[in-house]
Amino acid sequence: MAHSFGESYRVDSTSGIHAITVFCSWDCKVTQKRASRLQQDNIRTRLKELLAEWQLRQGPRSVCRRLRQAAALGLVWLLCLGTALGCAVAVHVFSEFMIQSPETAGQEAALLVLPLVVGLLNLGAPYLCRILAALEPHDSPVLEVYMAICRIISEKKLKRRRKPEFDIARNVLELIYGQTLAWLGVLFSPLLPAVQIIKLLLVFYIKKTSLLANCQAPRRPWLASHMSTVFLTLLCFPAFLGAAVFLCYAVWQVKPSGICGPFRTLDTMYEAGRVWVRHLEAAGPRVSWLPWVHRYLVENTFFVFLVSALLLAVIYLNIQVVRGQRKVICLLKEQISNEGEDKIFLINKLHSIYERKEREERSRFRTSQAAVPPTLFTDERDA
Repeated sequence: MAHSFGESYRVDSTSGIHAITVFCSWDCKVTQKRASRLQQDNIRTRLKELLAEWQLRQGPRSVCRRLRQAAALGLVWLLCLGTALGCAVAVHVFSEFMIQSPETAGQEAALLVLPLVVGLLNLGAPYLCRILAALEPHDSPVLEVYMAICRIISEKKLKRRRKPEFDIARNVLELIYGQTLAWLGVLFSPLLPAVQIIKLLLVFYIKKTSLLANCQAPRRPWLASHMSTVFLTLLCFPAFLGAAVFLCYAVWQVKPSGICGPFRTLDTMYEAGRVWVRHLEAAGPRVSWLPWVHRYLVENTFFVFLVSALLLAVIYLNIQVVRGQRKVICLLKEQISNEGEDKIFLINKLHSIYERKEREERSRFRTSQAAVPPTLFTDERDA
């Protein structure tokens, strides 16, 4: 994530990036036709992204347009929140009615009504929110991803007579959601990462085939570097840290089931490590180093603080490297600006010297003409 952040936000301003992309992006070591064609496509896509971003920044926005956009966003948000609250209240009221109703007691079929209602709401509510999301006037694709995150619901364009666009926001959310589920379930199902890998491989090739056959290019180009930074940031902080906190709480605080499971005789799952260490101590001196490792490296908080300090130090160093690169770039920009001013000064100086020499030559020529006697000119004409 730190590397992607540096690649994405290394330069503060985008002045001159179009010229750099046009004149400095080509790799002269490329000799094969396929590689050169691929490089041409990459540069073309990069220029489309930059021009789309430049047009977005240059486009004037009136006060009325901003007010209309704010009103539309507020209305859509209120409708989406009302839909979510309405579904929650409906499920709560229906569940209370099912619990208090004497007719449903003892009937197994009636117990399936509530899950059926919840499933129908989960199936229908996202489509309603997607219809409402189509009314949102967003200009930035990154803002679309943020709005989609705030609603674990993606934005999708209304289907028209043309081919649909590939919804990058929804697919990014699906990747984050699937990876979060894999992190949450790895403690309870150790083979879940293998299933996740197989699922990702299958889904990737299926979506690639569907994209090439059924979808068209998006009307607004997506800036790939910024989108990868957003994806990694969202995957690291909300997803990974949330799953880590949940799993740590489940291991240290939650009491396991007393009916089934490998931890049914323990108060917490963390005590399984201590029981294992006691068995190792009773096994003999050959494995006596394992209890020592558990005692001084796992249970000792100093080791945890040391690892945390090293992690913070690495993050701090990466931040300082990015800041240093920004300072170097600023210094190089100042140096280029100063060199340009020096060249302009030298050109103006040379131009003034040249004009002064021309004026001196003209004055000398006029002086020499004025110094020649008129009879000389008459003799020359007579001759």
